[in-house]
Amino acid sequence: MVIKQVRLKPGFVLKELGGEFCIFDERDSQNGSLDGLPSVNETCIFLWNSLERGTKVTELVSLLAEEKNLDEEEATLELEEFLAKLIHGNVVEIEE
Repeated sequence: MVIKQVRLKPGFVLKELGGEFCIFDERDSQNGSLDGLPSVNETCIFLWNSLERGTKVTELVSLLAEEKNLDEEEATLELEEFLAKLIHGNVVEIEE
């Protein structure tokens, strides 16, 4: 699957909780983090913030590679892993 665009769904936020960052559904009355996304690392935080700004998927690999000093292959793998988690958690809308 080739993903052209990814948009975060309304209501999902990245919050710090006890020194760790987690993705939360603001509509969850228990205010729990999403299953499968208990916490996120610095790379995920960077990608989340980029998605919030509306950065296109095609730009994310080069931005991530530059920010984290990765080669293109490593950056692609990091991005794919993060997007898979977001898709599995039903946090994003994708356009193929």
